[in-house]
Amino acid sequence: MVDKSFILTDKIEFVPDEDLEGELNFNLRATGYVFNKTLEYSIYRENLVKEFAIGKNSKVNRTYTQKIVKNLKKQKQFLKKAESTCIQASTDRLIKAYEGYYSGRSGRPKFKSLKDNPVGSITIRNNEYPTKDGIKESIRWEDNRLRLNKLGYIEVKYKRDIDGKIKEATILKENGKWFVCIVYELEKIHPREKFSTPELYVGIDVGLTDFLTFSNGKVISKPDLKRINGRIQYYQQKLSRQKEGGSNWKKTLRKLHKWQNKKNNVVNDYYHKISYNIVKHCKFIAMETLNIKGMIRSRNLSRSIHEIGWGKLIEMIRYKARWYGREFIQIDRWFPSSKKCNVCGEINHSLGRDEREWECPHCHSILSRDVNAAKNILDEGVRATGSIVLCLVDFMPTSQGEFIYTYEWKCFDETVGMA
Repeated sequence: MVDKSFILTDKIEFVPDEDLEGELNFNLRATGYVFNKTLEYSIYRENLVKEFAIGKNSKVNRTYTQKIVKNLKKQKQFLKKAESTCIQASTDRLIKAYEGYYSGRSGRPKFKSLKDNPVGSITIRNNEYPTKDGIKESIRWEDNRLRLNKLGYIEVKYKRDIDGKIKEATILKENGKWFVCIVYELEKIHPREKFSTPELYVGIDVGLTDFLTFSNGKVISKPDLKRINGRIQYYQQKLSRQKEGGSNWKKTLRKLHKWQNKKNNVVNDYYHKISYNIVKHCKFIAMETLNIKGMIRSRNLSRSIHEIGWGKLIEMIRYKARWYGREFIQIDRWFPSSKKCNVCGEINHSLGRDEREWECPHCHSILSRDVNAAKNILDEGVRATGSIVLCLVDFMPTSQGEFIYTYEWKCFDETVGMA
């Protein structure tokens, strides 16, 4: 049991009726309109401050956005019919985007386009209000239906047992399907099961050629999406040649959404199974910190990096490790895991990107690039914690569905490295 508060999100599909779908689409348009108008006024005010020195501060904060929303509701009466918390959440997203822009972590916020963006969402905050029967929440479960403020009831396909306090709900329209993402907080996490397998220590290196390479030499390949990507590309090309809004265009769009949803389901299922098995077999998991934003700037690799989804898998391993009481650590981004010899510690600064095997210039050991990197990641992760550990060397499945493990003890000094 982990005695820490835990924020969880459950994504559940639902099929709205015609009236509810109209309400949801109306709120999507209303929040997009408020976001774009707030961004437009913010850019205008910023230009006045810079060019004409009118005003003192051009930074976007909650006080400024609330004034804009108040004026917009006076000018546009239809905004009063929209759910108020989803409009506030929309302006909060703009504030967060500007905070990233001010700190240099991201670029300038951009205007939203519901027409070109296949994913649209609104976020509804959970508020408490007094009634004759006591305090009630605006977002709550009633039988198999989720009650949302001002939108009514959503009948989901599969009800989830949520024991924690619901904080907010995000209605998501993705590839023609509707989902509700419920964010809730639990004070205590009770692991779903207890693992009886040995608690091993492992380092993991990620890559494009070999998706995951473990410190024991095991390799997990990336999911096979060749056929699915081919169908998506076919329907995208077919869609571009048809008249937008026509009957054939709508048929092709539905088929495109079908294959896009299939791709998402295959990837999510594959990543959930991998992350579960890693957490099941390993007590200590060390991985590297990836600069994904910097890596996708490469034109040759950006598409492959986007598709492979390292960040999604790492996040799954992270929260499952916390859920089941495992230790997960990410080493420093600049640690030379590939260039450092795991045998003697020599760093090969001349190692090229395409060299899959190399010989250490000091001890002349023949090293596999990915396996060597995984071992160095494990050593650095354990060194950072200053532990004496049982390290995974190998594990093989038996015919009875069990595993035979080979492992050895390693002693690490937190100031020097490996003893």
